[in-house]
Amino acid sequence: MTIRCMSRSLLTVAAAAGLLFFAMAARAANTGPVVLAASMATQSLRLAQDDGISLDQAVNKVRQRYGDVTILKAESRGSNGQRVYRIKFLTDGGRVRTVKVDARTGEIR
Repeated sequence: MTIRCMSRSLLTVAAAAGLLFFAMAARAANTGPVVLAASMATQSLRLAQDDGISLDQAVNKVRQRYGDVTILKAESRGSNGQRVYRIKFLTDGGRVRTVKVDARTGEIR
């Protein structure tokens, strides 16, 4: 599940980069809808940013709040159309804790 979420972000960035390359190539050749391609690339990047936070960003938020903890497991879960990250970690005191991070807002629960 984690790989699929990260792959979607990478694919979005790759698609945006491809559109930018197309726009630059069309401009160099003095042909093609350069403005449209640039607009589509900008829109793809904006969609990637509006998609929420990545699993790596969620792990970083947990580390910011709880210190330099050891991450035991981090996974993406969806329920009722809402995506959450479930992060299990080992505290400095040796306790195992699990928190949920809202994938859209980054809020730790």
